[in-house]
Amino acid sequence: MNSRAETSRTPAPRPVVSSESVARLPRWPLWLLCAAYVLPGFIGRDPWTGDGQTFGVAWQIATGHSGWLQPTLWGHGIGGGWIAYWLGALALKAFKGWFGAPAASRLPFMLLLAACLAQVWHAAYQLALRDEAQPVQPAFGEPIARKDYARAMADGALLSLLACLGLLVRGHETTPALVQLAGAGSLLLGLALLPTRRLRACLALAAGLLALALCGAPWLALSAALLIAVLLPAPALRGSRAAAALTLALCIAACAAVLWHVHGATEARLPTMRSASHLLGVLAWFLWPAWPLAAWAVWRWRASLGAWHVLAPVALGTLCLFSAFLSTSGSAPLLLVLPAAAVLASLALPVMRRGSLAALDWFALMFFSLLAFVVWLLWIALLTGEPAHPAANIARLAPGFHAQLQLLPTLLAMLATAAWAAVASWRAGRHRHPIWKGMVLSAGGVTLVWALVATLWLPVLDYASSYRSLGEQVRMALQEHGAGPTPRVQTLGLNPSQQGLLGYWSDARFLPGAWPESWRAPYVLTLTRGDYLPWPVRGQVLWTGHRPGENDELLRLWRRDDTRR
Repeated sequence: MNSRAETSRTPAPRPVVSSESVARLPRWPLWLLCAAYVLPGFIGRDPWTGDGQTFGVAWQIATGHSGWLQPTLWGHGIGGGWIAYWLGALALKAFKGWFGAPAASRLPFMLLLAACLAQVWHAAYQLALRDEAQPVQPAFGEPIARKDYARAMADGALLSLLACLGLLVRGHETTPALVQLAGAGSLLLGLALLPTRRLRACLALAAGLLALALCGAPWLALSAALLIAVLLPAPALRGSRAAAALTLALCIAACAAVLWHVHGATEARLPTMRSASHLLGVLAWFLWPAWPLAAWAVWRWRASLGAWHVLAPVALGTLCLFSAFLSTSGSAPLLLVLPAAAVLASLALPVMRRGSLAALDWFALMFFSLLAFVVWLLWIALLTGEPAHPAANIARLAPGFHAQLQLLPTLLAMLATAAWAAVASWRAGRHRHPIWKGMVLSAGGVTLVWALVATLWLPVLDYASSYRSLGEQVRMALQEHGAGPTPRVQTLGLNPSQQGLLGYWSDARFLPGAWPESWRAPYVLTLTRGDYLPWPVRGQVLWTGHRPGENDELLRLWRRDDTRR
């Protein structure tokens, strides 16, 4: 009876591909694409609002104004980002003299993004090497090499990750979220290596769990450790459970210690209907185009959900998605879903109909070509004043900015546009269809637009987003009124990011909030919306200012006459 049931059970379907589908993607275009994606956004700009808190804390640690084990910003504790602050501080100490403080602080985060790309590629490669993930060998013709197929799948996973819209801005900010992203990529790589390479897998799992625990997500690290413990009885992990169990025991203890120490640095809450619907709307574009491919892959491989190459990314992606719904940090936790979603998207590439991939390609071609045209048109309007209507809108958003033609960024933008035209021409050609071909236009289009914005539009974006000018104006106002080399300034209404950036550029010692020590500061810097001042500050206004285009947020520097002794 049992043997009859076993013979009637149909095996899980495997993809049917041709030998031409596993054609190798040349390494130099792939490396060039990754460089064109990673480098823009990290170089050539000052720290912006999204980078301000991490930069400020790292700067305070590097200059000795904050401890390493208790990171603070102007004496006030900042939780949830130890590794990010440590990396920034170490880079400041090592490379500040070479690149300057803002650029030096971003070097580790640039490497973290590159490491995440490498982790996703190697995770997809290891998972695709498994027997149950391999395609059906053709009855006639050239056989498909195992490593060639795995390499093609890994290329597809990397291109899927590059194509995700949510990685663009969030992935180029120097925030703890980028460290968490690298931690999620390390967990995915560890799960992919666990059945075959135990030592490397345990090291990757330990690194990923500790990165999450020490960078603002200890509850997620603890949940991930428990998830891996639940997965240990899987048949694919036979023989590798002892080492993994020891690693998990150590990591669970470390996560629990971090949780006890920070006493809830991360908060969790049950989502309301409104917040859940909002996050679903954000998720629809944040994970595009990986999420429809990942959903199709789960459906198409539903008979193989117990297989390790499907189970590992599905389990990790589901956990990260669930934690994003419980988080209070907005859309940032969705970053952690991207590595697993990209690997699942690669599983859909060999089993999708050619017409579906062609539709995705046509959408990417039209959308990103139109977007690139708009970027060029607005840049021409910024530079020449024509067309008049876009030029007037830009002038209203960035008043006082005078655009100048810069030869090197313009040349790089032209080369990126020419490369996009070449890729589009190649994709439209009549030749064989490699597995990764369906994601080339999506990844290339995202990289094109990002490169154009980071070359043509970087000066005006930096002009409108940097706090350098405001900080220097505050420093000059203090010097003009005889404040001394490092004057004490109470800050009211400024968030930690603004405190870090304005404090760095102004060379002042900030005393945030309404604490007894801060009330003894002879100067006060306030940030208000409009003219209403909610704090009882009495004194003389020495300076007022605001960022370009933000007239409603007014900064005032006061010399108080009510200093409390």
